[in-house]
Amino acid sequence: MKMQFLLAGAAALALPAVANAAYLPTGPQTNVAVATVTGGGWTQCYLETYGQSGTSLSSILAGCNAGASGARLMLAGRETGSSTLLLLAQAAAADVTFATGTGNTTHNANGSEWYFDGSWSWGFAPGGNAVNRNSCDIVDSSFGNNGGNGSTRTQRLCWHTGGGNMNGGWRVGAFDSLNNSNSFEKVIYTFNGGNAVPEPASWAMMIAGFGLAGAAMRRRAKVAVTYA
Repeated sequence: MKMQFLLAGAAALALPAVANAAYLPTGPQTNVAVATVTGGGWTQCYLETYGQSGTSLSSILAGCNAGASGARLMLAGRETGSSTLLLLAQAAAADVTFATGTGNTTHNANGSEWYFDGSWSWGFAPGGNAVNRNSCDIVDSSFGNNGGNGSTRTQRLCWHTGGGNMNGGWRVGAFDSLNNSNSFEKVIYTFNGGNAVPEPASWAMMIAGFGLAGAAMRRRAKVAVTYA
């Protein structure tokens, strides 16, 4: 019994500190804490207000490692400086940046309808829903149908692009006409893991822990034997 407690203690020392479980939601998500995203394996790689423009899309994508094998991107919007993201969606980088031209064709991936063109707009709508790009998607907006009160208004995000650059953002959820607004921010995150794989230092701790257990067992084996 004593040995069992000793081994249990050594095993506790051996347990590695693992990274947080990956945050990989399907489809648009609303009102998500930034801590949930960053704690789930995502790193912010782009941030500008909706009123800022002129940053090249190629530099943004390079900074977000969009060309790396297995890369994922998350587009999000929030009120400036807020710890809560009003709206986000994520998918493989190749899907998020899938060239759809300037029409209303979208690319369905991971529960969202994505669209991207370096001289028109970039954004998403909930999966299975049509868009009306003019150049940003105006469906369920104050300029579109239902006077901005449509059922998907909180799940649509769109940023203007032009000449290969990021231009002013236009909508994030129920908020639109934000081209010159510094009260809202465009945010992109890149996925950098977030799975439960031990860090190198944790492997060392694990080995040390089992080493202690082995040493204890050897000490017990050397206890003198008493003969009758």
